[in-house]
Formats: sequence, C-alpha cells, structure tokens
Amino acid sequence: MAADLTTDGASLRDQFMAWQCLIRQHAMRRDGGRPSDGVEPLVLMPDGRELGHIRTVIAERDPEETTAMFRHAVQRTNDPRERFDKGLNYLSSAYFQKSRNFEPRVFVMFAPDSPGANALLKAGACTLVFGQFNQNYRLPCVVQELERSDPFAEALYWHNALFNPALPPDSRRLAFAPQWDEGEAF
Repeated sequence: MAADLTTDGASLRDQFMAWQCLIRQHAMRRDGGRPSDGVEPLVLMPDGRELGHIRTVIAERDPEETTAMFRHAVQRTNDPRERFDKGLNYLSSAYFQKSRNFEPRVFVMFAPDSPGANALLKAGACTLVFGQFNQNYRLPCVVQELERSDPFAEALYWHNALFNPALPPDSRRLAFAPQWDEGEAF
C-alpha cells in the first residue's frame, strides 16, 4: 500500500524511517540479511544523470553502544561466517523495532578511490529514489563526507565490517541528509 502524498517534512521523515525499519527487519528475519531493493536507492545527480544504485545503512541516533558491540564481534574472530551470524542475530532481534531511535539520515560506504563518491561530494547534493512493496520515496539530499572519528562514520564502518571481511579501513563514509520538506512519497 502506498503512503499518502504529504507535504509535511516531519510526517514524510517519520513515514520513511518507519518504512526503512520495516523493510530492514524483514530482510534480516526472512531473507537471511540479504539487502532488499528498498535499501538500495537510485541516485540522481543534480543534472538529472543517473549515478546508479547504492546500498544504504541507517544508524541509531546514539550509535556508540551498538558500534562497540559490532566492533567487538568483528575483532573477536577472523571467521567471516561467525561475524555474519552475530550481526544477523543482533539485527534481526529488536534492533529495528522503534524507528524514532534512528538518525534521519542514511549512510553509505564507498571504496577509497570511488568515482561515485567523488562525483557526489563535488555536487554536494543528489536525489535518492527508494522503492519497494509499491511504496516509493524521492528524497533530495545534501551529501557530506564524514570524518572517520564521527560516531556515525564509526557505526557505518563496523556495521559493514560484520558483513564484509575485506572492507578497507580507509573506505569513504558519506552521509545523505534528506531535505524532508522537498521530498515526496508516491
């Protein structure tokens, strides 16, 4: 069922975050952690050119405790399957239950020399088009690179390290801040 079109940025934000938590919980519990279409939006550059799809992560507003748990799980073993299982177990529990606990930005990890990351940072903006289950969102975003010491950059890195044992430590961490008053659900 598609959400009602809304012009209120706070309502759109709340709808989107609830939807993101629902589809991520579904992916963890029913699809073995396999990312679904709804977490991989199409990126439209300001000139209208399609950059392609990116895989997004959402993080809790206060990510330090979960980040510490993810870091511990990664550093505890070199077995990628054990790391994956630990992450899947945690994320399929109650993690995505309360959408208001999540930062209303999405985060993406890029390779150190990613041309896509360079293009996004040069433009400083893009539009992310999300879609799944007959629900779609078009969200104009401001794009910013996070310092490695930023708590959300740390959350993103350790989350991804659970699922990617070959993740380069110098991967680039970008935040996409939706301009909620300019976005739309359709």
